[in-house]
Amino acid sequence: MLFSDDKIAGFINKTFKPARESVRSVPTIQINFGDEHIVTRTLHGNVATYACLPDGQVLDILPGLYDPGTDLQQLQNLVKLHRFVNQNANSVTSLYEYHQLQTDALRTSPPRDVLVESGGGISITVTERLMKVFLAPATRQPIAHGHEPFANDKPAPSTIEGLNDWTELVDDARNNESTRRLKIHVYLAAQSEPVVPTDITKWLYREVLHTDIDDPYLGLGKLLFDRYPFASEDNAAKDRTPRQQDEGSEPQ
Repeated sequence: MLFSDDKIAGFINKTFKPARESVRSVPTIQINFGDEHIVTRTLHGNVATYACLPDGQVLDILPGLYDPGTDLQQLQNLVKLHRFVNQNANSVTSLYEYHQLQTDALRTSPPRDVLVESGGGISITVTERLMKVFLAPATRQPIAHGHEPFANDKPAPSTIEGLNDWTELVDDARNNESTRRLKIHVYLAAQSEPVVPTDITKWLYREVLHTDIDDPYLGLGKLLFDRYPFASEDNAAKDRTPRQQDEGSEPQ
């Protein structure tokens, strides 16, 4: 939905070479209430935005959903990061500097921002100047301990324009930029070799987004099966032949 925002879509198409990949089929759940009343809903899913070099090396990752304003700001920061990495002969070294600074900044109290700017530290309008990374006072709002995004029942806005003021989405973006992003920076700072999306996607969805794409039940297996009171009856029914099921007899 956020990629349908005109400003975001326009910036991505103008600045990046966008590509999309589905890492697994979208799970759905269907409830049959009888009398042809059937409800089908998407069960669970998530998204991650990778910024990569032309050879596929991962620069940074935006995990989950963002409000449009924060999303656009972070995409602009990724462009600056690309310029910073491009000016260095060793991309692994420059990325280590960037991700280590981000890790340190998020672990300080209060958190600080890591800026990627021109040599003057103020503007990047003169793109020929060398870029650098440095710490600055944070502008983000801290997330209260124990806060869970999407905690209340306020409905989602029906238009793109309303997303910037949707509290739940703004809170989720803050969570992305703190807890989730910290895990990504720690992971990428520890890599001694270039990382491509296939190297990190399963880890990212399992450890950061808590959506294990290798788990067919996406973490809901215990909820669905462990306390289901009719499991033995269902298993017995599976063992019957079609004829036995029609006759209601037990398997021999």
